Amino acid sequence: MSSVDGHRDCGSATVLMITLCFTFLAGSLVWLSRTVDQSLDDRTNATAVAFQAARAGAQAIDHDAARSGEAAVDPVAARSAVAATTIRLLAVNGDTGSLSALTIIGNRVTVSVTITTTGRPATGTASAIAVVGVDEPLP
Repeated sequence: MSSVDGHRDCGSATVLMITLCFTFLAGSLVWLSRTVDQSLDDRTNATAVAFQAARAGAQAIDHDAARSGEAAVDPVAARSAVAATTIRLLAVNGDTGSLSALTIIGNRVTVSVTITTTGRPATGTASAIAVVGVDEPLP
């Protein structure tokens, strides 16, 4: 093909467009992989924080029940321990988030934590059970 001034077109526009497309594609893939990686990291951190907060809540034993040989969770102390642990761990990790749910049923403490560091909420849920002795769960 010839251009208006008589010079031959060697396909330089096609090469330019292909180069730009590949550059845009590579940049998009890098951005996507970083975003997905951060979302997975947020979900993992949310679950870890929820687990540690549930453990702290399950360790808030009702002292009167403990004297009679039972391991019962004190709901007021457990709520306080879960809230304090969640706030502390989110701050230490540098994450933005909150305690989204707390359930205490018998000796089981279940905690859900939501992290919103990337703008998308990532929720992790974990449970802990108060036990008698070292490693024997209650019925």
